[in-house]
Amino acid sequence: MAKKSVAVVGLGYVGLPLACVFADNGFVTVGVEADKKKTKMISKGVCPIPGKEPGLSELLMKVTKEGRLHVSTDPAECRKADAIFICVDTPINKNKEPMLGCLMDAVSDVGKHLKRGTIVSVESTVPPGTMEEKVIPILEKESGMRAGKDFSVVHCPERVMPGFLLRNLRGYERVIGGLDEESLRKGIAFYSTIVKSKLHPTDLLTAEITKTVENTYRDVQIAFANEVALACEELGADAFEIRRLVNTCPYRDMHSPGAGVGGHCLPKDPWLFASSVSESLTSMIETARAINDSMPEHLAELIVDALDEAGRRPAGSRLTVLGLAFLKDSGDVRNSPAMTVIDAFAGESDVVVHDPFVVKGYKVPITGDIEKALQGSDCVALVTEHTIYKSLDLRRMAELMRTRVIVDGRNVFDASECRKHGFVYRGIGKGK
Repeated sequence: MAKKSVAVVGLGYVGLPLACVFADNGFVTVGVEADKKKTKMISKGVCPIPGKEPGLSELLMKVTKEGRLHVSTDPAECRKADAIFICVDTPINKNKEPMLGCLMDAVSDVGKHLKRGTIVSVESTVPPGTMEEKVIPILEKESGMRAGKDFSVVHCPERVMPGFLLRNLRGYERVIGGLDEESLRKGIAFYSTIVKSKLHPTDLLTAEITKTVENTYRDVQIAFANEVALACEELGADAFEIRRLVNTCPYRDMHSPGAGVGGHCLPKDPWLFASSVSESLTSMIETARAINDSMPEHLAELIVDALDEAGRRPAGSRLTVLGLAFLKDSGDVRNSPAMTVIDAFAGESDVVVHDPFVVKGYKVPITGDIEKALQGSDCVALVTEHTIYKSLDLRRMAELMRTRVIVDGRNVFDASECRKHGFVYRGIGKGK
């Protein structure tokens, strides 16, 4: 296929790598981003995404320096595009209801500047039914054209993850839901130039359900592991050893328990799916969400219990939280379980946070100096499994800390080794 022009609306974790890869593959590429600060950074070749993202900074610098990627805040830039990719957030509100305002605004902007023959792809995760009930009617209203006749529409939901954006974008299989056969043909033609894995064509509704269900399924699996972990704590067993042994049985894939589920997708995609069906059909989903949401609070309870054994109370104690990002070796703090832990103690304890990938803190001081974070601490609470924490020296930690207490939310520390060095130890899924 001859190289054409593409526009990517929304330059976050999904849109930025997508725009870079299209530009690197020879497409005339424009990125449309409402955030002026982010737009300026990207225009200079500076990646605004924190944490380790192998290859992304280098690729961004390359395509901007070579003039292959142009960035703008003006949606009118979409009018020249042969393909437009919408990659904006679809969050939920405090009542767990979908908030599609940003998506609808983006769709409206695209519709106003849509040329005949263009294909529009929505990569944002949406509640089932959104494409046909909301997206297409808005595109038709704003453009004055008819979907399937004058322009094409697909829903190709993203499958990226912080820390692996380029790898997942290029290497993961993708589902493409099309309005009609011509939409699928065009969608596959564009995506096959950047995705080096299998593309699965289907209809719009099936693609919407597939995306929300794949994340809902994972959330339920994690909730099961977390419930087993709580049971093991009560029974005096090690949930991680139980998991290892369970998974020796064929067709078992028990997940790891932990201090909570964070990020942009798992905490909200189950609610996007649930919003489209009767409440009576989603009892397991709602229970799983409640379990996973409770885990950071449970970690806070373990902190109080461990401090009590060490003869201290939260009030007046210095608490060191290891990890503010929700994901290992990432700088993404969206819906991080660490925030719930911080909220539980910030009012009465002296809380300091360490994270090697996050610069801006949350309510309390944050540092990238691990020894500074440990100095004079009464309790270390590990929330994020950053690689750096696996090499921490227990002897040195004991020297720096005022009170030897470790609460492990990710099975990073060996309980017996901690106790050998005089630490009071508590861990998610670890019976006393």
